[in-house]
Amino acid sequence: MSNQEYVYTVHETEGPQQSIGDLDAIINEYASEGWQLTETIAQGGTTVGLVFERDVS
Repeated sequence: MSNQEYVYTVHETEGPQQSIGDLDAIINEYASEGWQLTETIAQGGTTVGLVFERDVS
């Protein structure tokens, strides 16, 4: 079993008016900092948050 540890952060989206292109840019920005998208948070069928993780270094 691995002893790998992660840290997490959540990015709150701006609601239903946010376009897919905006989300794409947000995900790419986090990825450039070493974050990996692991989960989305939905409320009423709308994505309201993005959960990212990265290795503890």
